[in-house]
Amino acid sequence: MLEGAISFDVDTLASIYKGRDLRRADGYTYAELKMGLENLCRFLEPYGIKATLFMVGEDFKQPRNIPYIRDVTAQGHEIGNHTLSHAQGFRLLSLEAKEEEIAGMEEVCEQVTGKRPVGFRSPGWNISDDTLEILKRRGYLYDSSLFPSSINPLLKFLHWRSMNGRERDERTTLGHLRYMLAPTRPYRTTAGRLGRRGDGGVVEFPLTVAPIVRIPFFATFLLATGFELFKACYLTLKAFKRPIQYQFHLSDFVDYKHQELADQIPRANGVYIPQALSTPLEKKWELFRRALDIMTADYTFTTLESWACRLLKEAV
Repeated sequence: MLEGAISFDVDTLASIYKGRDLRRADGYTYAELKMGLENLCRFLEPYGIKATLFMVGEDFKQPRNIPYIRDVTAQGHEIGNHTLSHAQGFRLLSLEAKEEEIAGMEEVCEQVTGKRPVGFRSPGWNISDDTLEILKRRGYLYDSSLFPSSINPLLKFLHWRSMNGRERDERTTLGHLRYMLAPTRPYRTTAGRLGRRGDGGVVEFPLTVAPIVRIPFFATFLLATGFELFKACYLTLKAFKRPIQYQFHLSDFVDYKHQELADQIPRANGVYIPQALSTPLEKKWELFRRALDIMTADYTFTTLESWACRLLKEAV
């Protein structure tokens, strides 16, 4: 069996849009987080898969969210660090501000779950090399913020255009362009460069892309392009014996037509609306079930923490 991992970016809409486009941000976030976490756990249960959930620290501060976060960890899923406030422009922050975002999430996560995260993913995969210094100093085992896709320039342009009217830090995404040429398999970074193999850094788990052409291979792309392209990319990955890290978002498992969530989707100018918000939950569930049925026939999935520990042990 080949090796893989399932990860989730647990981005509530309030954390992405900072609540200003939502009429009832607190209640909305609670309903969205509750439904998404319950559904993703229910989705994975038949497969016996333990996933990695990159979570935003601010969501730990709402008391009503705490039972659902604790339930996720009780089921054996890993919680990773997705910053305190979902800082979309993370790579543009000062080194001190970056550390505040990372440390702030650590603190509230440990208060709620009793455990500090050992893995990090920058919002919007928008990271820079100086983050390595912080992660190493704070004892992180791995990062998962690089998206080495050939279409990154197009994706960066589309995001910039779709967020017209927003501040610069909200319009940036995907980190430095050079990351599109980073290795596509999990690897140990150098001490100072995320996109280079070497020693002295952390384990990097790049998001999976198809071999050679580097087409994105994650849930958002499946929703946008359909099952046939997913299957073609998957068969190529299998033929090349490539490990898979398949990534979802919280919105992939939320029914935005539910009465608690209806009419709360942001409609302001310059707001990017993910396709997962307009796709019925039943359709999303069906597509994702077909995808996971295929992958689990050939791959064994584990948490990124467990995978990183094994890779680091082998490197000794």
